[in-house]
Amino acid sequence: MSPELFFANYTKRTSALPKPAWQVLRVLTLLVTLGFAALLTVDPAVGLKLWWGLAIPVLPALLVIAPGLWRQVCPMAFVNQVPRMTGSSRNQPLPAKWKNHAFLVAVGIFLACVAARSPLLNHSGGLVAAGIVGVLILAFVGGLVFAGRSGWCGTFCPLGPIQRTYGQAPLVVVPNGYCPTCVGCQKNCYDFNPRGAIFADLVDSDARYASQRRLFIGLLPGLIGAYFLQGPTQSYGYELYLAILLAACCASAGLYAIATSCFPLSPHRVAAVFAAVALAVFYWFAGPIVLGTLSGFLSFAAPEWLTTASRGVGVVGGLVLLGASLHAEGLFRKASAQPAERAAEPSRKTQMLTRFGGKQGAEVTDRETKVAFPVPKGATLLDAIESAGLKINYGCRAGLCGADAVVVCEGGKHLSPAGDDELATLRRLGLEGKARLACMCRVSGPVVIDRDPTSAGPEQSQAAPAAPEVDHAVACGVSRVVIIGNGIAGTSAAEQLRRLSASLQIDMITSEPLHFYNRMAIGRLIYGRTGMDGLQLIPDNWYTKNRVEVWRNSIARSVDRQSKSVLLATGESLPYDKLILATGAHCTTPDPDFLAFDNAFVLRSAEDAQALRNYVQLRRARRALVVGGGVLGVEAADALHHLGLHVTLLQRSDRLMNAQLDHQGAARLASYLEGIGIEVLTDVSISRWEGQGETLRAAWLAHGPCARADVFVACLGIGTNTQLARAAGLEVGRGVKVDSSMRTSDPDIFAVGDVAELPGAVGGLWTVGAAQAATAAGAVLGQGQPYQAPRIVLQLKCDGIDLRSFGEISARPGDEEYTAAPNDAAWWRLILRQGVLVGALYVGPPRSAKDFTRVVQAGTDLSPVWAELRRGDLSVLASLSSD
Repeated sequence: MSPELFFANYTKRTSALPKPAWQVLRVLTLLVTLGFAALLTVDPAVGLKLWWGLAIPVLPALLVIAPGLWRQVCPMAFVNQVPRMTGSSRNQPLPAKWKNHAFLVAVGIFLACVAARSPLLNHSGGLVAAGIVGVLILAFVGGLVFAGRSGWCGTFCPLGPIQRTYGQAPLVVVPNGYCPTCVGCQKNCYDFNPRGAIFADLVDSDARYASQRRLFIGLLPGLIGAYFLQGPTQSYGYELYLAILLAACCASAGLYAIATSCFPLSPHRVAAVFAAVALAVFYWFAGPIVLGTLSGFLSFAAPEWLTTASRGVGVVGGLVLLGASLHAEGLFRKASAQPAERAAEPSRKTQMLTRFGGKQGAEVTDRETKVAFPVPKGATLLDAIESAGLKINYGCRAGLCGADAVVVCEGGKHLSPAGDDELATLRRLGLEGKARLACMCRVSGPVVIDRDPTSAGPEQSQAAPAAPEVDHAVACGVSRVVIIGNGIAGTSAAEQLRRLSASLQIDMITSEPLHFYNRMAIGRLIYGRTGMDGLQLIPDNWYTKNRVEVWRNSIARSVDRQSKSVLLATGESLPYDKLILATGAHCTTPDPDFLAFDNAFVLRSAEDAQALRNYVQLRRARRALVVGGGVLGVEAADALHHLGLHVTLLQRSDRLMNAQLDHQGAARLASYLEGIGIEVLTDVSISRWEGQGETLRAAWLAHGPCARADVFVACLGIGTNTQLARAAGLEVGRGVKVDSSMRTSDPDIFAVGDVAELPGAVGGLWTVGAAQAATAAGAVLGQGQPYQAPRIVLQLKCDGIDLRSFGEISARPGDEEYTAAPNDAAWWRLILRQGVLVGALYVGPPRSAKDFTRVVQAGTDLSPVWAELRRGDLSVLASLSSD
């Protein structure tokens, strides 16, 4: 079997039974477990004999052969997933502190149960019954609160460490049937790939994470041997009993440490040997116990040879486990090897290494935490930081917003060169030459970073921009430019103007109280606790340093084109030689009176997001209705879900994000959202609103019942802010009409960003606003080139899914199409017209689209890999996107 097939994850495997059959088996297993609890209470003698003499001893054998079968029907897993299957789970992410200690909690519960068997659990049926019911309740509560399987199965379950130890190389893989879409709820998820999890566990970049799992495997043979050798009861005290258990665990773990540190053995081989020994020791003692239980209930006397043979079951099982583990390691090494005949397939090798651990390329060290982590080949520094679980802001992931600036302390030569967009952003941040944007860096060697961009030092942040060699404002007779708007378009225009002229007077008018901030991340203001921390994208002294006069909290009331001045609502007047309109856009609402209600909101600014968060907290809102299933609507629903609300998302079209996704991609997105607990309704429209006083209560659907909620959020697109331009007599259509230099019908007035209407241009995106600002600034000072639309790859900003879209989403007659197979983990589509890529989309697991994005963004020639793409193999893009 090839490594790709052997290590195929659950999304690429088919279940042997239909879903209803699994549900029946789960219910039956739960009933049997509850029956055990009842029997242990009513008839403890019989219950204890069956529980400890048959049910528990049989489980390790099942975990060696088909651990996935147990995980499919496990009663704890079933009750844990009932809330998600019924849509009642709050789907909260497990806090990082709990996640870091979850394995230790699981091991602690397991060790406590073993230690309590001799004095308590072997003799008290009622106590065992209470324990059974107790873990079922804990599993249910964990599923009710936390996302995916992070509330119990993948974290705190005391059987979890045993399952990963004995099930490290399952003979039969029964695919996970609980997670239709992976929500990334746990690290190195066993359910995602049971055969690959052990390799990721033992060589994880987090040394503490890997050491905890190695420690448990190392102590297990000693624990089992010490328990059985001391017998079910002892004549000596409980303190000595515990001391012997502890000493045996320490000795066994010490042998494991000696084997891995003193001999040239791989961690996986040592783990396989210790797991096999633990299994052999267990059945050496438990085999006769099972036989005795069966003979007692079936009323037959087991011959001596059968008793001896029952002891040998563990030896055979241990050898099978060892052989299967070594076979898996051989296939893993084959997948990770680099012989000459595999040199033509670097993408497959990289994919296997990244998924299962092992050598993963360059290493980055975080100066604050001292954590060192690998950067898989082709991944960005931002991808690696997020994968390591370190906190970092992010935004456009295209080098324009500057949210993810990091200081490079050492190893800057090992980072890919900065492009023009990144350099312009770093100049705006005052960090050029000292910091880099994590989303733009690929790493080829050791690097030390600091995630706090202010650590660049005051001398960096106070440095004044270098004066241009030629002052273009003087050359063209322009002395004063007024910019209305301080978003990405307005701020980029100011930055570019200052680069071209040291003498130019620049005034910026904004109605907002805040300086330029990361509007793409305002969703985090809804569910985050840090407010605006990290969202401001330029330091306060940037304006002084660049001599930009900012008029905050100021409204431009009118433009007098005859006198060339802007009249403010305060009564002040600002003269201009050239005027740049960057007035942006506003959110449209489903009803003219929508925002008159106190629980109705839109999401366009930081103030909108903060007002929504405050309302939810003050009114203790529990249900939210988001109207509009485009990009903004999906991101708003995700943010409200993070805040803990039950969210319903309404979309008038037949699918979510219909302007960016085809039906298959939208179905994947909907499946993900529903998987985390967001209710998605498509093909629905609202016929009327139901209110009570100043508060909305429900939205009545045109073809169905009403949707009730505590808060309502409208994300129905935008309308341009053209009032000022229209009143000034400029030519206005959907927006302010401009030519290829961003010049309006008045040659001294320019428009950029959302408010500008240019044939063929797409508004609402940062890359467009920044590019149009650069064009307008150049034209203002006589240095412009006609506007060239940037190559835009749209990204959905939701942590649990990687969604990208570019260009057209449906093919025309004569176009070539390449798509993923229907059962692939990710759905993607590429559309080529006469050999040129005109459309692409991708919907897959978190941080899985880096190669896809890089190739599409760069407009890379795909002709060398057409054959592979026709077979649905997207991994070939890794070779095209490498440095």
